[in-house]
Amino acid sequence: MVQDDMFQLRGLLHPFQRDRRSDFVSGSGEALIRSAVAQILGTACASEFTPGEIPWRTEAGSLLNLLRHRRNDAVLQELARVYVVDALKRWEPRVRVTSVDVGREQDRGENALAIRLRYGIVTGRSAVGGIVVENVEQTVVIPAVATGVGVSVSGTTRGAGHAER
Repeated sequence: MVQDDMFQLRGLLHPFQRDRRSDFVSGSGEALIRSAVAQILGTACASEFTPGEIPWRTEAGSLLNLLRHRRNDAVLQELARVYVVDALKRWEPRVRVTSVDVGREQDRGENALAIRLRYGIVTGRSAVGGIVVENVEQTVVIPAVATGVGVSVSGTTRGAGHAER
């Protein structure tokens, strides 16, 4: 297990859920970073077409919402890849994206944008270039229509000292 201050921080996990103590579920380490990635990619940031989803920080999030209801072609997939990398570079400094694969799939009977990404989790204290967890795989599914349901997330971790989940 990595002993680092970053992995000691706790925060609310996305999607928000209640635990058995009538409180919101919280987590730390990799679970908290996965949650942050999903929340960043699922939040619409300000653009020339939208004011942004979070009123007190309109620039937070990603531009993926602009790709809803568009043809799934090479241009859309490249735009999605760029939007993912840019948003995570700006809003989640603990993540170094190594690959992004974009496609369409069915989610609750609707077309959705499926983003499969691989990244490393980094800190400033690690002895090897800052990377403390390698090859984190995560899939974030963005619904085609804004339904208020949010994004769905799945993922695995493969690397030294980590079991596949």
